[in-house]
Amino acid sequence: MEKIRDIHNKWLFNYEYLEVKADHSVGGIITLWNPQKLGILDAEASRNYFSLICQPVGDKEIYMIMNVHGPQKLADKLKLLTSLEELMRDIPLCPRSL
Repeated sequence: MEKIRDIHNKWLFNYEYLEVKADHSVGGIITLWNPQKLGILDAEASRNYFSLICQPVGDKEIYMIMNVHGPQKLADKLKLLTSLEELMRDIPLCPRSL
């Protein structure tokens, strides 16, 4: 997305970002973070979500940030919920330390 790149270069140059591009007027997710405050250890994305495993700088704890864009069609919603359930099975209930 050219617009996002322009905004990033002009206003948010200290931030990093990941995006899932919109498909015409459907979807589109962007996640911004300050790399001086938050390290990204892993990222997973689909058409409807971003999942970031991150660690605040100077902290031993590891966290997950998730941005979700819910689809409108019922079949697509059910598919997304199944994907999120599978993703959550792989995540421990309490924070991990490095």
